[in-house]
Amino acid sequence: MLKKKLSLCALALLATLSFQSSAYACTGFIIGKNLTSDGSTLYGRTEDLEPNHNKNFIVRKAKDNKADAKWKDQANGFEYPLPKHSFKYTAVPDVTPKEGVFDEAGTNEYGVSMSATVSASANDKILKVDPYIKNGLAESSMASLVLPRVKTAKEGIELIAKVVREKGSAEGNIVTLADKDGVWYMEILSGHQYAAIKFPDDKFAVFPNTFYLGHVNFNDKENTIVSTGIEKVAQKANSYKTVDGQFHIAQSYNPPLADANRSRTFSGIKSLDPDSKVTYKDDYYELLQSTSKKFTLEDAMKLQRNRFEGLDLKPLDQMELDGKGKPKSKAAIKGYAYPISNPNVMEAHIFQLKEDMPAEVGGGVMWLAMGSPRNAPYLPYLANISQTYKAYHQDSTKYNKDSWYWTVSHINDMVAANSKKFGSQVIDDIHGLEKTWMTEQDSTNKEVSDLAKTNPKAAQDKANQVSLERAEKTFKHLKEIEKRLEKESSQNKDSKTAK
Repeated sequence: MLKKKLSLCALALLATLSFQSSAYACTGFIIGKNLTSDGSTLYGRTEDLEPNHNKNFIVRKAKDNKADAKWKDQANGFEYPLPKHSFKYTAVPDVTPKEGVFDEAGTNEYGVSMSATVSASANDKILKVDPYIKNGLAESSMASLVLPRVKTAKEGIELIAKVVREKGSAEGNIVTLADKDGVWYMEILSGHQYAAIKFPDDKFAVFPNTFYLGHVNFNDKENTIVSTGIEKVAQKANSYKTVDGQFHIAQSYNPPLADANRSRTFSGIKSLDPDSKVTYKDDYYELLQSTSKKFTLEDAMKLQRNRFEGLDLKPLDQMELDGKGKPKSKAAIKGYAYPISNPNVMEAHIFQLKEDMPAEVGGGVMWLAMGSPRNAPYLPYLANISQTYKAYHQDSTKYNKDSWYWTVSHINDMVAANSKKFGSQVIDDIHGLEKTWMTEQDSTNKEVSDLAKTNPKAAQDKANQVSLERAEKTFKHLKEIEKRLEKESSQNKDSKTAK
């Protein structure tokens, strides 16, 4: 993702580190249904900027709009006519709409889900030919533009393509949308160039902040949506590159691969498939990865919590705790690199799409970890809910004891600062909760799905009841953890002072 004022200087403050870092830090993934043990499709993203940045989880209600009403992005001036009727959808917005709404992730009433976005940028040669448009479509508007008005994922991709053609894009972005027919993956490459594919069911992908699409069949109109000038722009920019004799989009549009993108792509692929032949020194990484393995929801959560487990790398934010000083950038340093689960993660979400669940309930479940999933639980939510728990609504920009985000952020800070003392006790507790919820949610999915066929209101009431009760119980548990860690941290400080 690329956010607000920080997008101008591309800097973000890491609270647990003291160096400045690019705001490009999100990591997306997709796992096709043929590669999962239960036949579900899994996709999602970590939303990264910096840790002291509050997020909410809400439901945007359906509404009718006036004939001349427009969507207005206060962050960059982008405007677009609102539809006659806006659909209901869930969203994970920022609490500072004047700096951008950033609805980020959610599912609408027609079962179209969306994760927007993973930021990326074209190389300088490309941007001289087709620069980004200051008041064009940006991440801050993406979900707010699409989810209220589309009934299929492909329709959402086509809408984005239309807007980019007509009004331009303010930045490079990678967007994923899905419905009952599958997942669409889209790269907005430059001011007016883009490419999208229907993601294959037998592949998986891990994609941090760079472009990955390589060879695309432009003639496959059913599964591919590509701007008409994509090759011409690369040729005009003298940035046109081929691989195996064919035009390669990513190699033509990308700048050199950054260390932070290399480390997250490599570790993400190896997290899912330790037997993969990719290496840390590969020149580039293809989007579509193959494997004979079968993955689970827990594997997806493990991916988003990955901190180089099983690899000869350590997270950069571990350097100071190891007595090796503070890193000054995200560049790899003597065995240390930038992980997927880094101090910048503000929330993480996983969409688990199931063929036996109707679109009316979202076609599946969104598992949401508010705050860093390193020490935050993933809670399951169906898209037919009409309300969310009150702790998700706090709009404070500083610590607030009643806020889900700030409570988790505080817990994570204490664990990170006292890693030897607290070890894995918090995340072990959370893993136990998640395993229970996975079993419970299977039962809820069936009950709500059955109700939705004959009584949508009863289905919504049931989804609300289950999610609100679970959220309330979990938040109380998080407050207990926070209180205990505060006490133990204070005792640790007193002990050091006495010495």
